Amino acid sequence: MSPDPIPYDAPVVERGFGFFETLLLVGRRAVLWDAHLRRLLATLEALELPAPSGDAVESAARAALGGISDGDDERSLRLSWIAIGHDVEEPASWRLDASVRAIPPNTLARRKGSRALTAPERFRRDSSGFKSTSYFGAVAALRHARKAGCDEALFRDGDVYVEGSSTALVAWNGGRLAGLGPGGLPSVTAEAFLEGAGERRGVGREELLAGSFLLGSLTTAAPILSLDGEECARPPAMLRAIEAFRERLRSDAALQKTL
Repeated sequence: MSPDPIPYDAPVVERGFGFFETLLLVGRRAVLWDAHLRRLLATLEALELPAPSGDAVESAARAALGGISDGDDERSLRLSWIAIGHDVEEPASWRLDASVRAIPPNTLARRKGSRALTAPERFRRDSSGFKSTSYFGAVAALRHARKAGCDEALFRDGDVYVEGSSTALVAWNGGRLAGLGPGGLPSVTAEAFLEGAGERRGVGREELLAGSFLLGSLTTAAPILSLDGEECARPPAMLRAIEAFRERLRSDAALQKTL
């Protein structure tokens, strides 16, 4: 059953008053479920907004999966908490949605490698650190990148790169990882890859060119092939680490929750 239509003057429409998480599904197994749920609830707590219970989110996700079997097929699970009533302080103004979708073909293609473009300054990223539906800057930057024949836009803060339009950014640095600079979205997938290692900072252009990769729920991990048309190195050790991480996401029960 489709959810009720969202009023055109709802806060989520007029002001981007909504929050969401996108998870990789492998069969009925939601990858990094606990970390995604923590990020959503932590965001709402930080903003002093009503929040759903963890049980309610899980129930909505189970209902969205319906009769999907627990095989190896990959899909996308989106969890949304959106304000449809005007008094956002009231729990009754909020709606919890869950939906299962096919992973977009361009996202699957990006796993093989991404051609990135530096986002022009006029496309301002959301630097609040919250994963909200107020996403226009990122969408516009990605659209600009695709028109230029690329598949990701990278945002800078001064002289360093911070994140992609929908991905986290990590420089290999000979295995001395660096990324997740200040002002970027706390990335669930990147934190799972780093496991506490690496420097948390923006990364320079030369570091990216010497070997770097993108991380995201559906992208999983993807090497950057080029930046603004300049080819990037792809160290063999980095490629092996990327492949091992992808396999871990798909097969490590400790990182999954069966719905």
